[in-house]
Amino acid sequence: MREKIGIGQDIRGRIFRGLGAMLVLADGNPVRHVRRPIVNYTLIALCVVIFLVNPPYTEYGFVPAKLFLVADGAGEPFVLPRLVTYIFLHGDIFHLLGNMLVLWVFGDNVEDSMGHLRYVAFFIVCGIAGALMEGAFTNEPEIIVIGASGSIAGVMGAYLLLHPRARVLVLIAFRFPMIIPASLFVGLSIATDVVMALLGDGEAAIAWWAHIGGFAAGIALLPLIRYADVPLFQPAAAYPENSFAPFNRFIVDLGHRRDAGTAPASFSERLAFGVKTFAFFSIIVLVVELIFA
Repeated sequence: MREKIGIGQDIRGRIFRGLGAMLVLADGNPVRHVRRPIVNYTLIALCVVIFLVNPPYTEYGFVPAKLFLVADGAGEPFVLPRLVTYIFLHGDIFHLLGNMLVLWVFGDNVEDSMGHLRYVAFFIVCGIAGALMEGAFTNEPEIIVIGASGSIAGVMGAYLLLHPRARVLVLIAFRFPMIIPASLFVGLSIATDVVMALLGDGEAAIAWWAHIGGFAAGIALLPLIRYADVPLFQPAAAYPENSFAPFNRFIVDLGHRRDAGTAPASFSERLAFGVKTFAFFSIIVLVVELIFA
């Protein structure tokens, strides 16, 4: 989310960044309440247009030090609007495309759960929450923060509450296609944010705390503003099993649901599956890092 993006060289940081380096491509989850997620499309288009216009970060990016009165320019009139304008700025094409892909995949279903107008407010509030969290915990408050990642983390948090068992197609370490449960993608993503924030990975120049703040806001807001008939934690049967049928023979599918009539997995089975999956991802990422570093 920041103006500069780099990669640190410590092995812990590289492994956890690798675990978070999953590029989501699609989900098998149609909308049910709105005809078209027009707000989500509009937000994506707005981010793309603003990226092409390329307004100066120094005028529209969020600077935590100015909001928290510890820098020159603190208290200037345009500080508060930057809590919103920073959301629509992106540092480079990869920053933009990564964010817009996640928003494309998950945002339509979150908009579907609450309606158009509430989704606009939800998106902006999550972005503001991300900025405030980054400002409160960052070790570099003078650096300009930009990007929709805080808002999108909120979208991911809401999606986790709504559709944890939806199946998503991802690229692991940007190289290996796999179908996994949405809960695994979102869980590994937020776990990476938390670990990297606590490690103090300043060299990577990524606003990890903004991701955490946006995610927390999404989790808190979704139950309050969703439609009354939209349930939380929807079961696996709610999603088309054939969503990725053309790819199933070529891709590892960790999101395949059990056959009807099969007893649900116990807590110990789910825990064992989570541990094995985490170990599997860790081995893949470590091998890829050693080969391609």
